[in-house]
Amino acid sequence: MMQIKEISKDYNNRAGYKINLLKKISFEIGGSQIVSIIAPAGAGKSTLLKIISGLELPDGGEIINNGKIIFIPSEPSSFPWLNVTQNVLFAVEDEKSVDIKKIINTVGLEGYETHYPHNKSLGFRFRISLARSLAHKPLLICLDDPFNKMDETTKAEILQLVRKVNHEFGTAFLLASGNISEALFLSDVIYVMKKNPGEIFTKVNVELPRDRSLDIFNSEKFLQHRNNLEQIFKSNESNQLLNISI
Repeated sequence: MMQIKEISKDYNNRAGYKINLLKKISFEIGGSQIVSIIAPAGAGKSTLLKIISGLELPDGGEIINNGKIIFIPSEPSSFPWLNVTQNVLFAVEDEKSVDIKKIINTVGLEGYETHYPHNKSLGFRFRISLARSLAHKPLLICLDDPFNKMDETTKAEILQLVRKVNHEFGTAFLLASGNISEALFLSDVIYVMKKNPGEIFTKVNVELPRDRSLDIFNSEKFLQHRNNLEQIFKSNESNQLLNISI
């Protein structure tokens, strides 16, 4: 169980005024859950993930966890001078403890072990970043809106891949997203966050089967959840659906 307790973050804008970006953000991630935070652009969700991952410091609150947390940015990176296997094992202290074959096969990189990732697609680089994360045996992987620049075919493949990794490795995920459908497909729990300041105002338990295929996008239960989330945004503030996609 990971606990995020009353995380706050301020910054000074160009005019020198203090802006409250995040206000007392609290939630939990249990076991191997996939949790999403849906928020409009500018709400601070990327900053929140960086704080949780230890890449930024909060101005208030604390993170309680007992394991490693990995952050994958919106445009996942790879080292073009290293081949796929070398990329996956980068900075791993004990390479012998890593089941590299299982990781490579699970993320769909079998046959590419000796390939170099320069000029490869965003989906290919995401697979490398995900495999590298798994090699470090994390408690949690944070995904910072990684799907918004992928084409629809790649996005569908990667959505299914995240759920596959979650099932096979038991790794928890935290997704920051502005897309309701993506979050619903992946998540066990969704937290809805508003902006100015960034603050969680609703928790939604996603009551969908654990074993999900892409067909679920057209199911009655999925559409009910999606409509419910749309209404949550609309009922909060008139501008909260700006930069939120369906």
